[in-house]
Amino acid sequence: MPRILLLIILFWILYQVLRRFVSSTRQAPPQAKPAEKIVQCTQCGLHVPESESHIKNNLIICNNPDCRTLENKQK
Repeated sequence: MPRILLLIILFWILYQVLRRFVSSTRQAPPQAKPAEKIVQCTQCGLHVPESESHIKNNLIICNNPDCRTLENKQK
């Protein structure tokens, strides 16, 4: 009887150790990137992320080639 009780306790300890090890090795979920500011092109009215736009003379211009040619004509 004492041997069975000892085996049960050893298996329980082993189970607890393995469970903690597995839970600590799991990767944390990836962190979401902060939302990027959306701006409106002053030429065509398209809404684009700020990183995909250019500011010239306080005017926001998108990456559209037509808007870039209009920008160059206004100079």
